[in-house]
Amino acid sequence: MANWRTTVKVKHLFTEEEDYESIAKSMNAVADVLAKEVLFNRFDLKPFRSIPTGDDFFAPIDYANKLLDRMYDYADENLIWIA
Repeated sequence: MANWRTTVKVKHLFTEEEDYESIAKSMNAVADVLAKEVLFNRFDLKPFRSIPTGDDFFAPIDYANKLLDRMYDYADENLIWIA
């Protein structure tokens, strides 16, 4: 069992909507919270603040999900619990 260093609450900021505006707003809000966490100081938040509008192959939701995967991977590596 892991001994988590800290807990970061961002799940309440996730959106169930899949439109560009909702996703961009959600990812910016997540970035705002992560920016205040010292243990995320080596994590690149720029992509969270510049969600692309997407195209026929890659929608904004796909991009956001990839970013969230990276966030969870980083959190696991640094013993940060995401709530």
